[in-house]
Amino acid sequence: MISLRPIVPQDREAFHAFVRGLSRESRTNRFLAPVRELAPAALEALTQPDQARHVGLLAHDGAGIVGEARYVALGDSRQGEFAIAVADDWQRRGIGARLLADLIAAARRAGIAVLQGEILRTNMAMLKFVRQAGFRVRTCPGDATLAIAELALP
Repeated sequence: MISLRPIVPQDREAFHAFVRGLSRESRTNRFLAPVRELAPAALEALTQPDQARHVGLLAHDGAGIVGEARYVALGDSRQGEFAIAVADDWQRRGIGARLLADLIAAARRAGIAVLQGEILRTNMAMLKFVRQAGFRVRTCPGDATLAIAELALP
């Protein structure tokens, strides 16, 4: 059984293991670069969200983290930038959809009007996923390797 919950600082090592356990392709898709592992400052930032302007959620199977989703509010705007990753062996089982639904609900409660995310144009599975979730996908100005997915939150 998969449970969803907010990420907390005590998840640091488990989250680091989750990232290390992703395939090279999945890490590249999540971080938009072929990272091997997270720098200490990045790991700290990702495991210590304030759960107000930076909301981080985990999917857990009882043995470890199998997915993560987050948004970060952009400046003083009512926009948030989102990201999602699911462990390779757990993809296409509905975990991403559950994470995204909870993330959207949290963003609405926080007054976020638009969620947006950058997606590698080669990440066809994610592009299909966000389109099916109702996101509008457009070309990223100035970077032909990226697409921007946007969802207005009424």
